[in-house]
Amino acid sequence: MKTRGYVARFFGKPYLFRRLTTLSLEEFEELRRKLEPEWKRSERRRLEQRENRKHKVGQGRPYEVGDFKNLLFVTVIYLRTHTNVELLSLILRVDKDAVRRPVNRILPLLQDRFIPDTPLKGRKRINTLDELLKDFPELKDVIFDGSEFPIRRPKRRQKQSYSGKKKRHTKKSQIALDKKTKLIIGVSPPRRGKIHDKKQLEKIGWDTQLSDTVGRWGDLGYYGMKGKYWHLPHKKPKGGMLTKWQKTLNKRFAKERIVVEHGIRGIKIFRRVGEIITIKSDELFSTALLAAANLYNFKRLVRQGLG
Repeated sequence: MKTRGYVARFFGKPYLFRRLTTLSLEEFEELRRKLEPEWKRSERRRLEQRENRKHKVGQGRPYEVGDFKNLLFVTVIYLRTHTNVELLSLILRVDKDAVRRPVNRILPLLQDRFIPDTPLKGRKRINTLDELLKDFPELKDVIFDGSEFPIRRPKRRQKQSYSGKKKRHTKKSQIALDKKTKLIIGVSPPRRGKIHDKKQLEKIGWDTQLSDTVGRWGDLGYYGMKGKYWHLPHKKPKGGMLTKWQKTLNKRFAKERIVVEHGIRGIKIFRRVGEIITIKSDELFSTALLAAANLYNFKRLVRQGLG
């Protein structure tokens, strides 16, 4: 059986397809419909930039995996699993470059496609977004949290990557989530795991980019952030204890803040970034992390009838 027909078999098994991709067939088709026009534009730009072209654009050999639908499926599988490219190519019965090329070309289309336009999002979108994301309502409350991603022990500067909390070497990224819509509105570039949440947030500058009317929510990792708009749990005093009322307030606070943990779980369900990071390039890892966050947002939008 040819590779294209073999990949297409997965679309005939809805239960298996959702287990593999976390998306239903209908959701995947909606994702394909939103991304394909930009894919065609980016491919044409890429091909037109070639020098000494002998044939017209579009006359070259097609992708071995098949059309854009198959290429997008392979990309989502790449994010969803921790399988290396070599093994994934064996499963799909293609050469490893037939997997690596489309993955490297489709991931950038996802890295900010479904993140709303807010003050935390500094760069311009890659393509035109839906009206909901264009006319995103004014922010009222943003929840911050730091998330750590385990890595292999580096050969150099190991102490800078060692996390005292996780007791292993990690990379850390700040996640910002809109409290009302539960959409991820910011994912910071990953840094070495030793950095503190408060220090990393200050270096990113997200706090200064938000207006004073926006409430900031965080855990004790942000203890010491300045401003009356910060909502933090009560910290147990040194040598003392929290009162019953303070403990009750902390429980209520935790129930409000838990949604950011659900958002982080929605990112890490894509095991390419949820398990030990084997991606050597920091740029590719950051792109994969943003793509996973965008897929989480896409699922929320579609399942709420807003996508």
